[in-house]
This record gives sequence, structure tokens and C-alpha cells, in this order.
Amino acid sequence: MQKEKIFPIGEIAKLTGVTIRTLQYYDNIGLVPVKRDNSSGRRYYREADLTRLQQVLFYKSLGLQIEDIKNLLVETITPEQISNVLRKQLDIFYYKLNDLKSSIALIEASLISLELNKCIPWGNLIQLMISLNKETIFEYKNIEYDKNTENIFMKHYKDSETILEMYWDWKSLILEAVTHILNDIKPESDQGQIFAGKWLNMITRITNGNEELLEAHRTSYKNRAQWPEEDRRLIEFTDDFIDKATKIYLTNKDDKDWERLK
Repeated sequence: MQKEKIFPIGEIAKLTGVTIRTLQYYDNIGLVPVKRDNSSGRRYYREADLTRLQQVLFYKSLGLQIEDIKNLLVETITPEQISNVLRKQLDIFYYKLNDLKSSIALIEASLISLELNKCIPWGNLIQLMISLNKETIFEYKNIEYDKNTENIFMKHYKDSETILEMYWDWKSLILEAVTHILNDIKPESDQGQIFAGKWLNMITRITNGNEELLEAHRTSYKNRAQWPEEDRRLIEFTDDFIDKATKIYLTNKDDKDWERLK
């Protein structure tokens, strides 16, 4: 019978980059028990222990807490169990990514106001920052579109990352428009026209020039009464500025490719 291979704890620490102290902690709480040689006192792992340790390190890398990892560890884990764990953790990461993107959007809007106008409407902007609901995007799942619009969105926006990118691409510019309005920037000014160009480019990016997708977004906009309260409030606040700025931009550009965006 082939002798079972063993791995000294120090060797595993070097191999995994996990400190011996951490491995001892996992042993003490029964997460990944370490075996001991009664004659020499040497601590070691068996191959089966390494499989368990690999699971622990994998779940730890995903950000799971020790108690959650304990509940997930089993001698044999099915693909379905792994899939469920990964999907749950993916949702957590998307929430974290959304939080980061919302913070970035606010900082970028503040920087534009500060760098272009050499001032920032602190009172109003701070109020906006405090009131901003970073989870507004997740409220869109409750919106009931007509079947055709829903099918178009599902066909073109198939994954959460794409939707997240599209949403914050749009919302970052909404927040920028807010700062322009608070700074009394006129739609026909240089800054207003620079913004208009960015807005129209954003529309092109999120629709990829697709006419049916563009029409689906028009339909969504017409039915914005269903939107989350925050986004509806922001678009109503910025709508006149954006509309005037883009109309002036399109008139000056006189480009037929842009005319369909009106």
C-alpha cells in the first residue's frame, strides 16, 4: 500500500504565502486541523487537508468571513454548491463595485466644477452627496417595461458588468450637469457645449449606434415616472440644461449622423 504523502506546515506556509501563525489559527478553530507526529512533535498536513486548505484560501480571497467559510466547507463539494457560492459572492462584488463607481462619479463631478470654475458649490454638492443613494441602480429591476422594450434591453445588456458601466457612464454626466447648473453655467457656453459633446458620445457608447436600442432608451425616458425617485429627480433637474446644450451642439455641428439622437 502506498504511503500517504505528508507536508510539513512550514513548507505549506512557504508554498501558499500564508503565515504559520495564520495556519495555526486555522488549526485552533478547527477550520483546517494540523496533524502531529507523536514521536517527533512535527506538525504536518495530509493531501486531504490541503484540499480543505485550498477551499479556505479560495473563499477567503473572495472576501467571505470565517464563519461563512466554516458553513461551506465539506469533504466533497458539488459543482452546484460551488456555483451558488460564486454567484452570491459575485453579487457582493457588484455591490462593492457599484459603491466605488458612485464615489468616483461624485469626485469627478466635484473636480470638473473645481478645475473649470475655480470654485465649487459646496453647500449644494454636499447635500447631494449625503442624499445620494448608491443602490439606486438596483431599483430598476422593479420597473415593468413593455415586452418589446424589455426584450431589446435583455438582448443588448446581457451581464451585470455591462449594465453597471452603462448606468454610471450616464449618471456621472447627470452629476456633472448638476454641478454646471449650480455654477450657473449656460448651455450655450464653452463648458455647456463640451458637456453636450460628452453627453452625445455617451449615448453612442451605451447604444453602440443601434437604432432599436436607441428607441428602447427613448421609450424608457418617456416612461421615467417608473424610474427610481432619485434618478427621476436628477433628470428633471438637469433635463432643460441637457436638452438646450445638445440642441445647440447639434445645430452647430450640422451632422446628419447626430440628428437621429434628437
